[in-house]
Amino acid sequence: MDKEPSKINSLTPKSAVTSWSDYKVDPRYFLLLFLALFFTAGQIYLGFFQTLNAMIVSVTCTTITELILVRLLYKKWKFPLSAVISGLGISLLLSSYALWPYALAAFLAMFFKFFIRFQGGHVFNPNNLALVIILFFLPEFAVSTPKQWTNGIGVMVTILILGLFVSYLANRLDTVLSFLFGFFIFGLIRHFFFEEPLWSAIGPIMGASLQLFSFYMITDPKTTPKSRKARIIFAIMVALIDAIFRNSSIPNSQFYASFIISLLFTIPYRYYTKQKMIVRT
Repeated sequence: MDKEPSKINSLTPKSAVTSWSDYKVDPRYFLLLFLALFFTAGQIYLGFFQTLNAMIVSVTCTTITELILVRLLYKKWKFPLSAVISGLGISLLLSSYALWPYALAAFLAMFFKFFIRFQGGHVFNPNNLALVIILFFLPEFAVSTPKQWTNGIGVMVTILILGLFVSYLANRLDTVLSFLFGFFIFGLIRHFFFEEPLWSAIGPIMGASLQLFSFYMITDPKTTPKSRKARIIFAIMVALIDAIFRNSSIPNSQFYASFIISLLFTIPYRYYTKQKMIVRT
């Protein structure tokens, strides 16, 4: 007798990559709201360096690129929700006096999203990889400016609450808390053992830039591991490499740390997970 569909599904091993269909309510809508409010507050109250034109260029380029690639690769039209989110993220994390670096980063992020994959998921967070390339190879044209945002308590509390809420909905709150805890501990180590001023070592936790990185970038369900234990290890490792880079006065340390740990961790983890599922079946 054939097994019932529900029983078949329960016996089928789950992929190491999260699918948006795993969620009852797609957390991307809340992330989109979070980023939109973040950008709006920056334009009206906080004096962000980025202009409205930068946001329009970034979102337009990510949206058009994803629409075209989905059509070419899958022969269908699909509302580019992830592309809009990616465009907003790029416009917040990148700063340039010209518009073309935003357009280039937006295109690269969408290209990487579709073509740098392993076992059905991203190897790197597409935005993070695009930013790493722009910041490393084109530092004369674009920078990431972590000190541009105010540390006003009202702004920070609002960002913290919204970020924790979105991370919880995406089932990645453990990743955020692990990264921030690791950042704090390694910051204390830098202070006590490497004579880093205390506020310089742990102060970025209270900055909106690091919180945006924590709540938006390293919580990507398509990139981070599916198991809680692996996510905690992943986040602590990112915090460790970030601390080493900060101690060496390397700029954009969190982006480079995320890139390196994704490179060293993601493929071995997914390969191990797949082999483990094969053995179980």
